[in-house]
Amino acid sequence: MKTIITRTITGIVYLSILGVAFFCSKYALIAVFTTFMIIAIVEYIHLAQKFPHTTHRTPHTAHRILLPVAWIVIPVLLLEYWCIGLNATTFVVAMFIILCTNDTLAYVFGSLFGKHKLWQKVSPKKSWEGFLGGLICTASASCFFMKIPYFQNDIFINPYLWIGFAFTVIIAGTFGDFAESMVKRYAQQKDSGAILPGHGGILDRIDSMLFAVPASIIYWWIAGI
Repeated sequence: MKTIITRTITGIVYLSILGVAFFCSKYALIAVFTTFMIIAIVEYIHLAQKFPHTTHRTPHTAHRILLPVAWIVIPVLLLEYWCIGLNATTFVVAMFIILCTNDTLAYVFGSLFGKHKLWQKVSPKKSWEGFLGGLICTASASCFFMKIPYFQNDIFINPYLWIGFAFTVIIAGTFGDFAESMVKRYAQQKDSGAILPGHGGILDRIDSMLFAVPASIIYWWIAGI
């Protein structure tokens, strides 16, 4: 229970920082996400230093340069462009709310009812009960975005589009979580850092976002056609 409370408080602080950035100015938004990106890259470099040594230069270069660019830098730049260049901050805010809500609910359901492992070799603590509980509850709750004036728009004009958006965010985010778990297992580390109590590092916190952003933009674009 103490861990759940710690994770929840950290999540609230995290969302508060994002909320201030979203509603303050585009420059604050860029500053926050760029800071997250830099910290995440530093955390990844620390993880990469603990990868098993290889005698081949190409894999080493891919681990240290190509992977963080493709995995961290590009999604963050896409996120900033989605907010500022495409003026779609509403959907980005909704995406973060969905990710944080699902993360908390999946942890609660998994802690209380988790018996069947989702992918034990990669993420032994995740269960099907946690995944499905978070997915169903969060996707169902996403319908309420239509009732909130800030989230009303001309693209997601019915609850089914919001539910589809939530499913896209959660499923893509889960794969993002698995991707980071694979990197940490390769480096034999539990967390990417310790800056966020109950969550680990910044990379631990934004891992879901890194996969959710491209998938969400594609869904948003298709829904707007």
